[in-house]
Amino acid sequence: MTRDPRLAGHDGRPVSVSHEIALAGSAGGAPSMLTCRWPDGETPKALVVFCHGLGASGRGYDALSGYWAARGYLVVHPTFPDWIAAVAAREPGLGLDPDADLSGWAAMPRVRARLHEILHTPFYWLERIRIVRRLLDEADAILAATGGDPGRPVPLAVAGHSFGAYTAQLLAGAEIDLPGESPARFRDDRLAAAILLSAQGRDQQGLRDGSWEAMTGPVLTVTGTLDRGAGGQGWEWKSEPYELGPPGGKYLAVLEGADHYLGGFASGGAGAAVPNQRDAVRRLTLAFLDAHVARDAAAASWLASITDRIGPAPLLFKPK
Repeated sequence: MTRDPRLAGHDGRPVSVSHEIALAGSAGGAPSMLTCRWPDGETPKALVVFCHGLGASGRGYDALSGYWAARGYLVVHPTFPDWIAAVAAREPGLGLDPDADLSGWAAMPRVRARLHEILHTPFYWLERIRIVRRLLDEADAILAATGGDPGRPVPLAVAGHSFGAYTAQLLAGAEIDLPGESPARFRDDRLAAAILLSAQGRDQQGLRDGSWEAMTGPVLTVTGTLDRGAGGQGWEWKSEPYELGPPGGKYLAVLEGADHYLGGFASGGAGAAVPNQRDAVRRLTLAFLDAHVARDAAAASWLASITDRIGPAPLLFKPK
């Protein structure tokens, strides 16, 4: 466990980080290590599960989850079987060293093609759901091992980027068609809210018309005008979880000029680093969590005040 005071801003707290908390019940019976960040010396006000994107791991996204942790949240990052190092270890035919720096896998045509096959393989969709549900089952133990037992129920939320946003929207209630099966829902009512960062729309991974009718809880959908889907779809497609979902605690933010990494909130230098966009994502996501998970009236009022920019970052913003 490490203490990283650099993650605390003038209105934030020092953050504790652990990469050593085990989640039992992973594939093959082996434990899966969780990365956790929480306010140092303070009981968290809520637990947020952060689901990583395709090929990434639970050790990423520290710039965003550290920001949330410095402001009172326990953020828990599982690592899913589509992590590039795990794929390299399982599939030696790809010719990758699992211990090497594989962050540039998307520039390797053969590896990129294999990862995109994984993206469209239902086993990996369902394994992500299973791991998050197992994590939620063990939420009390994770709290006790990090910020301590709060002595009261702690609200739970889910967030995710890219493939992780797909995972988050399924857990928030989106319905999909599984090949050869009836339509399936994976909604987990333990979750108070969901954040979708560069999500998916219709005609991919089982999503279609009607998929979001049961996604009734609070959901924040964030994309950018330069954001693209796996099939080259644009920001309008990535906005469909908002546009086609029912009203009630729903928000859409489309950042002008932002790409798939929304100003560079992920670690590893992915995407263009645009501080104004990154800071807008931080402020917006924190206010959403505060309003709909921590029930902070001031945060809800701030959300209601947004028009066409957050600070200097222009955006399209729509609530319903």
